[in-house]
Amino acid sequence: MLSRAAHVDAEPLDTDVAIETPEHIVFRHRVAGPARRLLAYLLDLAICYGVFAVVAIVVVIASVGASQVADAAKDGGGAAVGILLVLVFAIQWVYFAALEGWRGTTPGKAALGLRVVTTMGRPIAFRAAALRNLLRAADALPLTYSAGLLSLAGLASMSATRRFQRLGDLVADTMVVVADRATAASPIVLSPPARPDELAQLPADVRLDADERQAIELFLRRRDRLGRAREFELAALMTPLVRAHSPGLALADPSRALALLYDRAYGRAANAERRESLPPSLPPESWR
Repeated sequence: MLSRAAHVDAEPLDTDVAIETPEHIVFRHRVAGPARRLLAYLLDLAICYGVFAVVAIVVVIASVGASQVADAAKDGGGAAVGILLVLVFAIQWVYFAALEGWRGTTPGKAALGLRVVTTMGRPIAFRAAALRNLLRAADALPLTYSAGLLSLAGLASMSATRRFQRLGDLVADTMVVVADRATAASPIVLSPPARPDELAQLPADVRLDADERQAIELFLRRRDRLGRAREFELAALMTPLVRAHSPGLALADPSRALALLYDRAYGRAANAERRESLPPSLPPESWR
């Protein structure tokens, strides 16, 4: 159920980006910020190194035998450490590049609802996944002093770009977005309810075509996630639609005007009137 709070203490940050396809279809994606991406990355590191540690122990025990582990550590410890460090880098690189190229996400990203896409909103391929991970050691792995300095460059790059792109994203032309979870749509309810003076300005009957209904529904379902300035800006673009169906409706708040117009066309009161006007022989499914 959608509703508007009477007072909003903090306006939500509008991090949506609009992408228009060659067919002139506009898709909107919510870009993931640095904090959420960092949590996903740390979770992936825990998974990656945890699995690697288990595999490394099994490989060492299987190779030299349990009775020779102590001697091997004394005689060939340096070489073993070097090999393991190379394997750490290789496994970590393959882990991110392979999973992102295959599904566009990793277990850590999936747990936080993140997905890697191109800047055109399309799924990335293995080439793009490999490119964006080539610079991971430079801007996302603060393991050494130099890498730590470069991670600041990656953070600065994310802060300077509207899509929060780190250096690897800029090279591969990718971005990380918050994937929309499929949920059942709830009814759009006018809140607060229409006042008598607002009802007096509305026509007795409002009929919207399919495109008008879809446009207003899309706006009303997303307006709570927009900043107040963006909400007012988008609603103002649809003022000609409001004037066409309700010339006498005040437009001091275009967002409220759209909600009133939609409620008169498809709200509970309109549905009740339609049910009363239907013949008794029609099934209840036709009331909607």
